[in-house]
Order: sequence, then C-alpha cells, then structure tokens
Amino acid sequence: MNKKVVSLLISLLLLTACVLVFTYSEAIVASVRYSLDIWLEQLIPSLFPFFFISEFLMEYGLVELLASLFQSFMSFLFHLKGETSFVFILSMISGFPSGAKYTKSLYEKGFINNDEANHLITFTHFANPLFILGLVSGILLKDKRIGLIILSVHYGTNFLIGILFRKKEKPQYKKTTLREGLSKMHYKRINNPLNFGQILTNAIFHTFQTLVLMLGIITFFLMITSLCKEVLNLNQFPSAILSGLLEMTQGIYSVNNLAIPLNAKATLITFFLSFGGLSVHLQVYSLLSDTDIKYTSFFKARVLHALISSTLVMLLL
Repeated sequence: MNKKVVSLLISLLLLTACVLVFTYSEAIVASVRYSLDIWLEQLIPSLFPFFFISEFLMEYGLVELLASLFQSFMSFLFHLKGETSFVFILSMISGFPSGAKYTKSLYEKGFINNDEANHLITFTHFANPLFILGLVSGILLKDKRIGLIILSVHYGTNFLIGILFRKKEKPQYKKTTLREGLSKMHYKRINNPLNFGQILTNAIFHTFQTLVLMLGIITFFLMITSLCKEVLNLNQFPSAILSGLLEMTQGIYSVNNLAIPLNAKATLITFFLSFGGLSVHLQVYSLLSDTDIKYTSFFKARVLHALISSTLVMLLL
C-alpha cells in the first residue's frame, strides 16, 4: 500500500477517534477515572514497594546471594543459571508486569544474556497472589476453594511453560555454599560505585517511570474499551470478553457480573489472568522496546499459558 495512503488512513482514524471522544465524553471521563482508581488503589500499593526495593536488592548483592542458593533448582528445572532466580522469585510475589521489568534490569546490568532473558520472560508472568485470593476469590467469586485452584493452576502452568521453552543444555556452574554467597553479596555492596543517595534517586525515578507508563497504557485501553462498547452496542457477554482481552481487571469485573455458572466465570477469569490482556502486553512491549529482548517470546507463551490454565481449571471444576 502507498505510504501516502497509509498516512491518510492514520489521519482519518485519529480524527474519527477525536470525534468519538467528544461524542461519548461521559464514557471517556468515566474510563479515565476508573484507570486512576486502578492505579492508585491496586498498582501503586502492590507494585511500588517491590519495584522500589528491588533496585536496592540488585545494587546490594541479592542477585549474587540467590544465585548461590537456587543455582541447582534453576538449572535442573529451567536450564537457567542461578541469577535468574531473582526474577523468578520476585515476580511470583509482586505480580505482572514485574517479570519483564526485572528481566530487563538483570539483562542491562549484565547478569543474564539475551537467550536467558527471552526464556525468562516466557514463564515469569505471575498474577499477584493477593489479587487472586483477595479480590477474585474472596470478594468477587466468594469461594476461596476456587481461588486456590486458580492460583495453583496459574502458577503451575508457568512452571510448565518454563520447562517447555527451556534449552536442551544445562548451564555449567560451580556449586557454591551459603557462606560463599554471603561473601559475594558483601563484596558487591562494598564495591558498588553508587552511594546510598544515588541508589535511592535511581530507585524512585525508575519505579515511577514504570508506574506512570502503566497508568498511561491502562487508560488508553480502557478508553478504547469504552468507545467499542458505546459504538458497537455490544451485549453483556461479548462486552465482557472484549473487556478482558483489552484490559484484564475490567474484564474480570465484567465476567463476574454475567449470569453464567460459577465454574464458567472461574474459567474465563483464569484465561484473562494468564493472557494478561493487551494492556499488559503493551506494558511489556514498552518495557522491552529499548532492548533486543523479543516480545514475541512473551506473546507466544501467554497464548499457551491462557489456553492450558483455563482448560485445567475447567476440568478441575
């Protein structure tokens, strides 16, 4: 297609978007407010502490310590070296898209190479456990048993994907003791060229840079979702599916309001959690855009993750 035609189509699309924003201004304002609520009430409380502290942990040698403690585990299960355990462990307790953020940080600091980074992002997409057990099972579904099943399947499928995507060869490594790991951590701390003030400044800057990026992308997708609902006049079920594919949190709320069996709700919610929604995908893509880590590895793994985990939950229930 002629480049001038493409430019014209883009201009027309943007002008149409502007008209729709003014036409459905109330829905747009509501979606922006909702995105701010998600950011303030969910993302900042759950992600800020982990993003902030992780900067200190990397600078003060926790990567070296965990590498010593979990080298055998990471090598046996995922054929990766011990340094990757930092991303694996922190992403499990902090939730996505922290796996991509921590992977990028380790890659830029030289702890892991490109192949290891591409493998790591495929299986470190973990939903925050408090989000699943607290909001999804406790408040929405009101069934803790289902929440535990969703959590177990969601995490277990990630383990499976990590094994499926691993290389055949295990990394060569020298076994180290806890004492040697502590010595490496101490050496990293005392030889760090950055002082406490510099590390603090970097931690604050990088944390809020990531969080503001997430806010902008979530707002963008919620606006698109609102416009699609208003323009297309979708029924409740297709509207819930569209919401979940674009922005996971809104999709989960929409599915919970559907008049369908509890097992069906749990299956759809598991699919959205494991896929992440295009909002999370764009966050990951943006985080990795200035590196040569491949987003396509993440995308393929999320499709597989969503299909396997939702099928398992459906069968178990």
